[in-house]
Amino acid sequence: MKPATTATPSTALEYRRRICRAMNYIGAHLDRDLTLEEIARSANFSMFHFHRVFKAVVGETVAEFTRRLRLELAANKLIMDRRGSITEVALSCGFSSSQNFARAFRQSFGTSPSAFRKNSKQGNIFSNRGNASSPLLQYSPDTLAIAPIADNHQGGDTMHAAVQEMPEYHVAYVRKMGPYGKETCEQAFAELLSWAGPRGHLASGVLLAVYWDNPEVTPADRCRTDACLSVPPGTTTEGQVALQTISGGPHAVCRFEITVDQFHQAWNEAFAWLVSGGHICDDRPCFELYHNNGLEHPEGKWIIDICIPLKRV
Repeated sequence: MKPATTATPSTALEYRRRICRAMNYIGAHLDRDLTLEEIARSANFSMFHFHRVFKAVVGETVAEFTRRLRLELAANKLIMDRRGSITEVALSCGFSSSQNFARAFRQSFGTSPSAFRKNSKQGNIFSNRGNASSPLLQYSPDTLAIAPIADNHQGGDTMHAAVQEMPEYHVAYVRKMGPYGKETCEQAFAELLSWAGPRGHLASGVLLAVYWDNPEVTPADRCRTDACLSVPPGTTTEGQVALQTISGGPHAVCRFEITVDQFHQAWNEAFAWLVSGGHICDDRPCFELYHNNGLEHPEGKWIIDICIPLKRV
């Protein structure tokens, strides 16, 4: 496949600048629940891949980042204003009740809000993740580094990544609604393969899985997974099997050799590579392309390409 030009030298810095704007927007509105669309719009991002780009840069999802800032703001308030009620602190920091706040606070700081206030001195405070600095600070692209890929390589032994010009795929597919993961994907492929096998489509077809929704926005039971098999034009289908075309063009193609429990980390690593290289996502769904059946691998490993559509520059 031919390489495609999809990045500019300044794009990685621009990602950081815009993510900083999103982080600062969240920090300025901790007292209310922001929609992901509102946060993305504040930094001039499309909604389609914003949640993955945010995590690739920050190292946390939008929800995790917001929750952490709310807890750090609350911790600072507990120290600086020792007369205010804990319920008032909880509500002012965006928590729906003092009970929810107390539970989240204990998980983060290892103690109750009242014990934390009693045992803390005015000044800097610490959580079990380290320095709990003020969430009111403004994030700067000069100091914000793209989150590093984990040193333990949980996404597989090696990732081979490149920008490639992918072909258009004409596919038969079965769609399943449900949480992204092993069970939903297996159900979809079981139905697809039971249709394709007797018709001789498996010998030359390419297997893919397409993911359409953002699990931070779409309820888990409404997320759409398409199990796909490339088929010749003119193929007829019936029942649960339908036809669609997956667009070609430039993609970030990240190859992994992973076990079934490493898929999530592999996706994180793929987006970290994309952002660090300054490539710009297109508003089309990502997909996995399979090179083997992991159930037949002696070590249970799947050889896959995670394919992220890109815009041409």
